Amino acid sequence: MTREQLSDAMGEISLRYVEEALTGADRHAARPGGLFRAGLAAAVIAGLLMLTTGAVFLLKPVLQTYFGESASYVYQKNSQILNLSQTVDGWTMTLTDCIGDDNRLYVGIEVTAPKETALAEQGSPLPYWIEEIDIDVSEDARHPGAWYISQVPDGSETDNHLRFVLWMNCQESLDGKMLSLTLGKINHGSGVCDFGGSWTFQDIRLDLADQSIRLEPQVSVPVLDTTADLTELTISPVSITLYFQGEGLIGQGQRYPNGTNVTDPTIVLYDRDGNVMQLGSRYAPFGSRAGSGWNDATGELRIVQSYETFIDLDALDRIEVCGVMIQVRP
Repeated sequence: MTREQLSDAMGEISLRYVEEALTGADRHAARPGGLFRAGLAAAVIAGLLMLTTGAVFLLKPVLQTYFGESASYVYQKNSQILNLSQTVDGWTMTLTDCIGDDNRLYVGIEVTAPKETALAEQGSPLPYWIEEIDIDVSEDARHPGAWYISQVPDGSETDNHLRFVLWMNCQESLDGKMLSLTLGKINHGSGVCDFGGSWTFQDIRLDLADQSIRLEPQVSVPVLDTTADLTELTISPVSITLYFQGEGLIGQGQRYPNGTNVTDPTIVLYDRDGNVMQLGSRYAPFGSRAGSGWNDATGELRIVQSYETFIDLDALDRIEVCGVMIQVRP
């Protein structure tokens, strides 16, 4: 198939994306192991070729645009392409990709309605949501503690496509585990039902690249009107985790019953040139520090911080926690 034929096969998809898919393998090295061995380009081309047998695969993974095109090479090193599609009553759901670490799992979702359907995506927040969500994991995995799904822009306000991001607050990494999802009943506005069916995806093996930097600083840090030891620090492309311990933290949970609401400690990241890395806090339904928590009896505090875009671990040089500088790179 030529570039033009591939583009025609996808209808509204721009020829530019076909060009990127066909040439991307020369520009980007695929990460070793897992479902991403052949790289994003190979997965995309495979999806296009599968169109000839009736399956629907998409060119633009949801999470790549959700986290920002500027860090696409970080996305390629850390994402898993799924391209799993099911059609029910003319409505097709595709799980496009996923990204995760010890604390978070994001799944990109695209829904395609019958061609004659016009889905008006206007307003803030966007009006569509998926009402029924059922998540299951393999017996050797801990079930996510919380989850949420939200609509994200798809580039058109009147076409027959919808995009969503399923966000999970995990209690451990789900790498190598099996994930099953049932999603259904798409509504909009004040509860108008557009689609009453559901899609089920069974036993999805997660192959999440673990690019995390794990440190044990063992340094004293001023935090929450006291001083505590920063015992562990984990930095992944999607979140930062800090573990503090100290007698001064005993009983602090009464002052801050939900660790999500804690604005201290302050965290600043610096690149190799000494510049502050601009990373806006990621909005999440439970706060950008969802997953944070306390142990009042032992004086332990766990803070998880998410961001609007990827953390480029290759560019990261050091991190400042409440004024204390910690070198990440030797």
